[in-house]
Amino acid sequence: MAQKVLSKAYEQLGIKLNFIATPAARAINMWNAGRLDAVSAKVIDTGLPDSIKIDIPIVYEEAVVFAVKKNVSVDGFDSLKPYVVGYVSGIIYLEDRLRNVTQKETAPNLESLFRKLDAGRTDVAVDSRFSFCLVRKLGLNRIHILEPSLEKRLGYHFLHTRHQQLAPALELVLRNMEKDGSIKKIQEDVMQEYMEQCTELSDARNKKAAG
Repeated sequence: MAQKVLSKAYEQLGIKLNFIATPAARAINMWNAGRLDAVSAKVIDTGLPDSIKIDIPIVYEEAVVFAVKKNVSVDGFDSLKPYVVGYVSGIIYLEDRLRNVTQKETAPNLESLFRKLDAGRTDVAVDSRFSFCLVRKLGLNRIHILEPSLEKRLGYHFLHTRHQQLAPALELVLRNMEKDGSIKKIQEDVMQEYMEQCTELSDARNKKAAG
C-alpha cells in the first residue's frame, strides 16, 4: 500500500523513489546513520528521531481474530476474555491490548501461533489481517478470520528532517489524493490483490497434496 501510494504522490513532485526492505532494527540503524531519506510508513509514531510526520494516513494495520471454531463472537479485545488467546510473544501492542485476558498462550513466531491454533491448543489467535497468507501457505484451511476486526490503526509517512522543505508540498499532494479517493482506491486494490494471492497459494498447495 505504502509503496503504491507514495510512488504516485512523489511522481507528481517529479521524484522517483527507491524502496529498500529491511528489518525494523536495521532500518532504525540506517536512519540514525543518515542512510535513509524517509520511512515509507509507520503505525507507531515513537522511536524515530529527526523525523517529520506527514499527517495524511496512507496505510492501515488491522488486528483480527483467527479461529477454527465458528461460534466465537468478536466485539473488541475484551470480548476474548472467555477464551484461550494466542499471540506472538514480544509484540508490545498486543500485550497491552490483551492485558485483561487471563488465558493467554504465546508463540515464538507466526507459524507456531497458527499451528497451535489448528491443533486446538488455543481457542483463537490474534495478529494482523496480513498474516492470512501464511495460514493458507501452511495449508491450515480450517482457520478463518472472524469479523469485524478488533482494531484498525493508521500508518503515516515520515521524512527525515533534512528534507523538511519537501514536507508541505508532499502533504498537499497526499491530502488531494485523500480527497479524490485515490488513496482509498489503492488500498482496496492492494487488499484485493493480496487476498487473491492467498487463495492462489491455498489452491496450489491443495493441488500439490492431491498429486
